[in-house]
This record gives sequence, structure tokens and C-alpha cells, in this order.
Amino acid sequence: MENTRKKLQSDLFARVESCLSRYCLPSRPRRIFVGFSGGLDSSALLHLAARICAGSAYELCAVHVHHGLSPNADQWAAFASQFAKSLGVECKVVRVEVTQRAELGPEAAAREARYAVFEQLHCDVLLLAQHLDDQAETVLLNLLRGSGVRGLAAMPECRFLSSGTQLLRPLLGTSRAELLAYAQAHGLQWVEDESNSDQAFDRNFLRHSILPQINKAFPGASAALARSAAHFAEAGALLTELASSDLHDCVEEEAFNLVVASTCLSDGRLRNVLRYWLGCSGVVPDTRAFDELLRMMREARPDAQPVWAWRDRVVRRYRNKLYLTSTTIQIGSPVAFEWQRGTETIIPNRMGRLGWSKAIEGFGIAERALAGRLELRPRAGGEALRLYPNGPTRSLKHLYQEAGVPPWLRESIPILWIDGRIAAVPGRWIAEEFLEPGGWQVSWYSGVLSADE
Repeated sequence: MENTRKKLQSDLFARVESCLSRYCLPSRPRRIFVGFSGGLDSSALLHLAARICAGSAYELCAVHVHHGLSPNADQWAAFASQFAKSLGVECKVVRVEVTQRAELGPEAAAREARYAVFEQLHCDVLLLAQHLDDQAETVLLNLLRGSGVRGLAAMPECRFLSSGTQLLRPLLGTSRAELLAYAQAHGLQWVEDESNSDQAFDRNFLRHSILPQINKAFPGASAALARSAAHFAEAGALLTELASSDLHDCVEEEAFNLVVASTCLSDGRLRNVLRYWLGCSGVVPDTRAFDELLRMMREARPDAQPVWAWRDRVVRRYRNKLYLTSTTIQIGSPVAFEWQRGTETIIPNRMGRLGWSKAIEGFGIAERALAGRLELRPRAGGEALRLYPNGPTRSLKHLYQEAGVPPWLRESIPILWIDGRIAAVPGRWIAEEFLEPGGWQVSWYSGVLSADE
């Protein structure tokens, strides 16, 4: 019995240490946080991490998120601080307000608030204590929700938060029973969240009523579900690799070419690469919404300009190309500015910026003209440009149509005026009267500010 206990402790220690060594450079000092609720799982993980980090180059801290949802929340925060202190570890307690939204249940809302805290941590690595049984629950829960391959991959062992912090889950191969045995062997204490027994929550219902029956009928079912998650993760990685390759053929100047994708790819690959294109911009629609997007864009009349909305983003179709934009197109108001050689021009009200570059070959705006009265104005209608000496004066409307510029971009790109005359449409055309060999090219970046802004 004693040998079994020692082997378990050694195995758990090795699993966490191995996870850190696989993803972290031991020669480089790194700041590690442990997400610490005070429950059994995170208590065991913090205890293991403290043993591993003792005397190493790692700087270990704990973070306890105080959700305020339980009358015992203050006691849990106090316990977390005391437990961490007993291990010689600093504990950062962060109070949050859990915002209830219609599309989020209380569990998801608390998770969102918790991860918002994690994004703000100043650390290299964040350790979370999800284990094998949690992974099995997640696979089963996502399966019942009709998730695809990526959803059934459940929780990855390693991923990066948007802040750059590396999130690691070193216990995904460890059962809750093993963690309980470890905690009891070391005389650890922990808190019990009373909400964990409330089977009104889907996960708790699976944990207490369904998975025990499955494991009784099929011994080792939780481990098998966790293995399946690893297989799904591998399949998901291959789908991502395929989508990345297909994307080069389907995207032109950030627009998704629906004709090329429909002609060159099978329906499955088209759906895969379109989801990937959307996901690269943080748009992850559910199956119903994604199917509606495809139906709308395929079935609309050739001359139509259908619009599909998902939260704060929309997909617009123009000439069989799909464009991902915000729900509103910012037009802005007239603004005067002074040109400064070699520096970009930041436009107030966060409209965007003008980028300037010297024309190595070809023509640009004459530098002497840029000393005049400069203005950016939104398009009003009726503007016209002459692009070549002795050439015709062309309406901006016709120039946009010939160039295939989508209608919403025509409204959002401001027009450069110099001394009361139209000089250029940034990134597109320059009026002939302002042209000079080796002059200045001007580009417009909507909503993109410099690093100093």
C-alpha cells in the first residue's frame, strides 16, 4: 500500500514536471500562475507546482478569482490566501462581477469573467487543474450539443491566451480519484463549492448521474473518452492545416472568392476553409448560422448584395466575393491636417490613418502640393477625377465600379482634397494635376492606429 502511494505521488509529480519541461525553457526564468479555486483539484496542482518550483528558476504565484456568487465566496478567498501562504506562494485574489447575458448561463458567465482575469495576468505560464474526468465530461457534453471535430477535441493541454500567456493543463491524464489520493496522502485541505452538487447544471448532471453509470457498465469509459478527445484534436489539426493551404487559393486581398472555392473544392473542403477564414477573425458561428450564411451567399441573385450578421460582425457579398466587416461602416466627418514628411497621419476620432511612401518608380503626389491646405472629406457624390494628361474626367462612381470596389468601402474611404480640389482617393487614384515623378503615394488604413496612438 505504501509503495502504491509513493508511486502515485511520483507519477503525478512527473506528469506536471514533464508538462512544464515540454513547453517551458528551464534555463529561462519564467513567472507561473496557478488558477486556484481552493477546491480539491487546484489544491493538489498548487501543492505539486510548489514542490516542482522550489529552488528552480520559476517564480510561482496563485490567482484566485472571487466571483461573489456564493455566500461562502469570502471564506474561499481567505482559505486560498492561507493555503498558498502555507506553501510559501503568493496568492492574488481578484474580485469580479459576473455579468449575466441571455446567451450565457451562470456557468458560462462565470467562466467568461474568470478568463478575463487570466488575460490580464502578467505571467508566462498559467496552470489550470482540469483533469481526465473533466475532459470526459466535456467530450460527452459537446457530443450532446452536436459539436464538430474541434468541439469534441475538448480541452487542449496547451494553448495561448490572446495576451500571449501560455495556458497549460498538466493533469488531463490524471483522474480525480488520483488527485484525491494525493491530497489525502499529503494531508491537504480544500473547500467544496456547494454549486458542484446542483444537478440543474448540465455538467453536474453528467458528473453525478450519467458518467458513473457509464463507467460502471463500461469500465475505463472516462479514459476512453479522453483518448477520443486526443484523436479529435489530431483530426482538427489536420483540418486546420488543409484549410490554411486552401485559403491561399480562395482569398484575394482579404476577400473570400466564393466562385473559386465552389469550383476548385469539394463541399466539405469549402465549408472547412470558410469556417477557418471566419475563425481567423474571431467569428465562430454555430452550425445553424453557418449553414444560413452559405445558403444566403449561394442562392442570392447574381446582382444582389446579401448581408449575413453574427454578433458585431457581418459578411457581405459583392461580385461573388465575401467580405467580413463590422456591422456599421464608419464614414467620419471632414478634417483638416498638416502633412509631415515621412510620418503617417493619424486621423482624430479613431477613424484611421494615412500612410505615406515615396514612389521609387512611377508617380505620386508632388511634395510642393502637400504644403497646401489639406483636408479629408467623406464621399458626397458627384466627385470626378482626371487620371492622365489630356485624358477624360471620370466620375468616382464609375472608377469604383470598374475597379470592383465594394459599395460600403466606397463610402468609408475618405477623399484627399488639396486647396479645395480633389487630389486623391488614398490607395486608389491620384488626380493628374497633382502628379509628379517620384512623388508621394498615400494609403488609407481604416480604424488602424499607430503604436503610439
